[in-house]
Amino acid sequence: MADKVFTQLNENSDCPLILTCEHASAQIPEEYHNLGLPAEELNRHIARDKGVKEITELLAKELGCFAIMGGYSRLLIDLNRRPEEDELIVKTSDMTHIPENENLSDAERQKRLDVYYKPYYAAIERQIEYLQKQGKTPVIFSIHSYTPQLKGGDYRPWHAGILWHKPAKLASFLFENLSKNKDKFIGENVPYDLRKYNTGAAVICGEEKGFDYGLIEIRDDEFDNLEQGAAYWSNRLGILLRKFLFE
Repeated sequence: MADKVFTQLNENSDCPLILTCEHASAQIPEEYHNLGLPAEELNRHIARDKGVKEITELLAKELGCFAIMGGYSRLLIDLNRRPEEDELIVKTSDMTHIPENENLSDAERQKRLDVYYKPYYAAIERQIEYLQKQGKTPVIFSIHSYTPQLKGGDYRPWHAGILWHKPAKLASFLFENLSKNKDKFIGENVPYDLRKYNTGAAVICGEEKGFDYGLIEIRDDEFDNLEQGAAYWSNRLGILLRKFLFE
């Protein structure tokens, strides 16, 4: 991925679907020296969501919809949190200490918000405004993945979960239809219960603006074969998203 704050695909598309991918990258800007972490830590789930960049790119190409992908690691600043949340910039993630996030000054926190966080949401807002000017009602879908097991935690058995804060048509549609195929175990509001968190791009840009929305969390061992996993999930989701939007 290019070394920039975010990447947009199909800017000003007339398709009502907006794909957001907050944890697409493990990159850290050079000035932060990997946040004091060894390189191998940046290849773990704590730094990025495996497989999501590839799915987002495939879906954007297939559906012709707008997509936005974060350009830097969630360890620098988490685009899927609100500015006031403690977990916006974490000091520890899955028992890994993040040295350069310790004793963060107010000025540095504000810099990361201004440079890396706010432009991402401004770009989504521009696409929302563009669609509304075309007489289209936006639909927000966020794409994430998760590790099968956190250190010291229980194994997470679901192949994927569909998340929502308040019930949404898109989320319900995806859960019901993905669940019909018994080759994968699909959960609802797992492994994280969005009803308890009320955060993230799907809620901020979807629910709070009165738009339909949903979020998927795919267990990241589905991408042990990255090409195969991305193709499988983008195909399944693409069929359902097209049906939801246009049929």
